[in-house]
Amino acid sequence: MITHTQELGKNRVIKQFKGKTSNIYIIEDHNENATYLIDCGMPSDAENLIGVLSPELPVKKIVCTHFHVDHVAGWVKLKTLWKGSAIFFHENAMPYVSGDKRIPFPAFADIRSTLIPCMKEYGYFLNIKDLLSGSLYGTPFQKGFPAERVEFYIDNEPVLPGFITIHTPGHRPDSVSFLEPESGVFISGDFILVLGGNILVNRYVSSKKDQDDSVRRIRKMKAIRYIYPGHGVCRPFDPDSL
Repeated sequence: MITHTQELGKNRVIKQFKGKTSNIYIIEDHNENATYLIDCGMPSDAENLIGVLSPELPVKKIVCTHFHVDHVAGWVKLKTLWKGSAIFFHENAMPYVSGDKRIPFPAFADIRSTLIPCMKEYGYFLNIKDLLSGSLYGTPFQKGFPAERVEFYIDNEPVLPGFITIHTPGHRPDSVSFLEPESGVFISGDFILVLGGNILVNRYVSSKKDQDDSVRRIRKMKAIRYIYPGHGVCRPFDPDSL
């Protein structure tokens, strides 16, 4: 379901779609006559997601904030529906997308501090249907991601019209955020969360040093006015809250 909408100017609008476990962001761009998605949720999100998309603006690309199951697994279904679209990951995700490397299993502290609160925020717990539908791509349990129309982007490469690409490693080495300077919209993926209405730095990280460096970087970015998180509601941004 659509839980938030904001005009971006220049005939573009961004919408927050609340999926089963995480948020998907929909950018409707009338200048490009296209829809862009930031992340694509779980396979079980596909039907409801398709129902809210504009039939007049075809999906051109899906750009993922990081390679984790709840942000990428929807491609398993969507790739069969959108033959003209592609899915994009930061280049640091390449060995995980190919299956050459596996993502480490989260520690119990990470499950308790982050994964369980995120699931509670959405009233979701992993079910057999998601397990059997290939939804474990991006976890330690399954190797290899559907290779059809997968592309990679590099640091600072403009992959979304009007948005600056900002590499914000920490949660994952491939974690990326996107900033639209005109509106101040900052799409954070799981780098920054909003749980219980509170803006939080994600403590489930692959590198604490990288996460701390990423936090210091965005604290200095005066253009950020709104956090659009991978989990939780959209909130005005206060750098002192981090």
